[in-house]
Amino acid sequence: MKKFRYLAERYGPSTLALVLAALVYYFRVPLSDGAQEEKIDFSGLYSSVFDWSSIQTGFLFGIYGYVAGKSDGFIAAVKNTPAMILFIGYTKVATYLGFFVTFFSIPLIVVDFSITPAAWWRYVIFIGWSFFSIWAFFAFLRVAYVFGHLIRPADQNRITG
Repeated sequence: MKKFRYLAERYGPSTLALVLAALVYYFRVPLSDGAQEEKIDFSGLYSSVFDWSSIQTGFLFGIYGYVAGKSDGFIAAVKNTPAMILFIGYTKVATYLGFFVTFFSIPLIVVDFSITPAAWWRYVIFIGWSFFSIWAFFAFLRVAYVFGHLIRPADQNRITG
């Protein structure tokens, strides 16, 4: 069970992104038909993912700064452990993915990047963008979840009252 949890934590975000990007590919005909009939507005999707990825990237950078700059208490005590090094790696990957998705979304917003059955290459780009967007989201969730566990232990005993 521990091995599964480790594998799920380590490879879960990229695996989920791969599975969901495969579903985006599988539903390519209904999605491109919906875009052509103007039932689906991809510009709204690009814009909302841009907003979310830019916010999550700022949050992740804040977490990284908090952990890297902490020189006392529980965080400092576990700073050089394998688990903390792995967490810092998760944070870096999620931050890089967030930056990539944010900047890759800009041209999709500015240019009318509609998906049409005739332009198959646009759908390939859309699948790639979907993969990285989903991966960035789940990588962010992983960091937020682990960070929640990191900040639970109290740094010091406090006087009540």
